[in-house]
Amino acid sequence: MSHTQLRGLSVALAALVACSPHGAVEPPGGESRLIVTADVSGTSVATIVVEVTAPDLPAGLLFNIPISNSVASGTITLRAGSGRNITMRAYDAGGVETHSGSVTIDIHAGTNATISLVLIPLTGDVPIQVTLGSFSVTVTPSTISVAVGETAQLTALIKDWNGNPATASVAWATSDPGIASVDASGLVAGTRAGITTIAATFRGTTGTATVTVGP
Repeated sequence: MSHTQLRGLSVALAALVACSPHGAVEPPGGESRLIVTADVSGTSVATIVVEVTAPDLPAGLLFNIPISNSVASGTITLRAGSGRNITMRAYDAGGVETHSGSVTIDIHAGTNATISLVLIPLTGDVPIQVTLGSFSVTVTPSTISVAVGETAQLTALIKDWNGNPATASVAWATSDPGIASVDASGLVAGTRAGITTIAATFRGTTGTATVTVGP
């Protein structure tokens, strides 16, 4: 290969990496991958079905989102374009539909902003909050216990649509600072006995951990 050809190849590879955040490689031309995440704890949901339709899609796209430890998480791939109608339906172990919801959005090739969708219960279950975006956030450990006046460290892992770790910082927050506080590094401090939620957020996508503070 000539020097000129090598230089051209290097420029092309550099452009491919530069167009994607944190060095993640973009999906093939005209496509986008969205990470679907939902906490289904407190519900009877066993399966989540995602259907994508649009005027320029000859046939609708259908996906099943796996559920593990009361969290539904999976990736859907669709062609970029406007007017993508995303419909989600949740079912219990007996195949009975329990929740449904839909949203119409425009999809861009590569990175997309995180959006939220609420699945409304058709039975006595609680609503399900779903996020769709180009990144996922996982907080570990997902549950911790600390004593009043003591501390514990949480960590947050950000992954892109390819499942590759992304180098970035999250914003930490506590739902009840009277029970536990959290600093910018994810260090949790117990304040008084009780249970609270600590959240790590990146580009609209949130991962959470449950903190129990003992006396």
